[in-house]
Amino acid sequence: MEIAPENIYHANELLVSQLYEHFKDQMSLKILVGLDKIGRHIKSAEITRPGLAFSGFFDIFTYDRVQLVGNTETGYLKTLDEKTRHERMELILSHEVPCFLITNNNELPPDFMEACDKAGVPVLQTPLPSTLTASRLIPFLEEHFADTTMVHGELISVFGLGVLIIGDSGVGKSECALDLVERGHRLVADDAVTVTSPRPNEIYGQRNENIGYNMEIRGIGILNVRDFFGMASVGERARIDAVVHLEVWHDGKNYERTGLENKTEEILGVHVPLYEIPVKPGRNVPMLVEMACLAQRMKNQGLHPAHLIQKQLADAIQKNSKLL
Repeated sequence: MEIAPENIYHANELLVSQLYEHFKDQMSLKILVGLDKIGRHIKSAEITRPGLAFSGFFDIFTYDRVQLVGNTETGYLKTLDEKTRHERMELILSHEVPCFLITNNNELPPDFMEACDKAGVPVLQTPLPSTLTASRLIPFLEEHFADTTMVHGELISVFGLGVLIIGDSGVGKSECALDLVERGHRLVADDAVTVTSPRPNEIYGQRNENIGYNMEIRGIGILNVRDFFGMASVGERARIDAVVHLEVWHDGKNYERTGLENKTEEILGVHVPLYEIPVKPGRNVPMLVEMACLAQRMKNQGLHPAHLIQKQLADAIQKNSKLL
């Protein structure tokens, strides 16, 4: 799937105020200093433990991200005399540091707080330990800075697998999705799927907020799937584990019949298993999508249906050849 570079969105920064608003309740965040400076910019999805910078090593100082100050960093700062601490902080704050986040409700020396306040660098505090704080921050930051694009198709959770159904307009994607929902599966997104890749080899999809769970069915109109089938029929977000490409049946074209060939679709640099299903009257397409998902679940567990049959045939041929 070729996606033009101009159709891939990548956030370059995050305001400290956005981080604070998102986590202020779930992490009990407080702003100790720099309340009027929380408009500073975070420019990386990673976080930094600034222990080496506190010790005076600046050859590699990743200053453009959240600076997480835990027990170790706090304890070390308190061992420094005031003059040394002032010199180190002066060097650190000469960079565009977005903010410091102190964990475990630790209290840093007053001169540290004064230096940050003077430099306009916000200092946030949470009662949570460093490991838990990092485990909450990183996924949020990865999502924010992830490559994002829009894909025309349907995203359905089928047997626990996220399947992205794509194909030309009018091929029957929405009707197939509606039938799958009626069979008990969950609609995640219709028509316009927002796709993100927060981590290598992982892509996720979710609905477009403007469309919601509305679905356009030709000949009927717009239906709200959640209203018709209930809350259990929809999902907020799903990892994309497989892509099903629906296309009008073309006589004479060789379609996959054994399943030995493993095709993939590339989306945002991630290769996702691809199943090409030809559509014509009389074919039960929703059932075929279900079978594709069940086959993919087996493959994910190391059981390839076509390879199993191939092995059985090879074993049978070898056994018969010994009898000759």
